[in-house]
Amino acid sequence: MSDTSAHSGGQSGIDGEASPAGRRELWIRLLYMIGYWFLGNIAFSVAIFLAALQFVVVLITGSKNEELRGFSRNLIQYVWECLAFVIFARDEKPFPLGRFPSVTSPE
Repeated sequence: MSDTSAHSGGQSGIDGEASPAGRRELWIRLLYMIGYWFLGNIAFSVAIFLAALQFVVVLITGSKNEELRGFSRNLIQYVWECLAFVIFARDEKPFPLGRFPSVTSPE
């Protein structure tokens, strides 16, 4: 038995960190990635709908709805955070496990 554990420990993979715990964490991250890909797609679709709604509001009233604009900015930041997690650009988990983004207005 100790023979096989010593042998398997010697084969550490490409990056030298292919321990069973590391592989398990990677598979768990894959599940999170699938979930955040799904949530990001929903959020993106909602953002497109809000863009159409904002267009109608501007068409009718002649001015932007600032609350809708602010929420849309936060929603797009959320889409970015989901995508960044999926492509390994960041390790922090977005909402609902993290905080929902709050973007300050540039004006």
